[in-house]
Amino acid sequence: MLIINGTAEFMLKDGERTQGDIHGFNLFANSDNLEDKLNDIEQYLVSRGWDNIELTDNGIIDDVTAIKHNVLMEAFNKAKEEGLAVVVNNTPH
Repeated sequence: MLIINGTAEFMLKDGERTQGDIHGFNLFANSDNLEDKLNDIEQYLVSRGWDNIELTDNGIIDDVTAIKHNVLMEAFNKAKEEGLAVVVNNTPH
């Protein structure tokens, strides 16, 4: 399972966040190859109102017990089922 960290700008006028704010995110992808998932990741985030996406770090999670945060664990499990899942930090940069 890939874990990808980055930032993205919220583009929607209506929503839980303010248009134009940049937030950090953690994204899980049910794959081991980032290159194969880049288009899917972009479409996934854009469809949820995010753009100007910058990936800052990525890695492979081999041991799920390394995830200690409940929200991240829920996203990990969702990505196993649905292919992708994102957790966006509430506080903008």
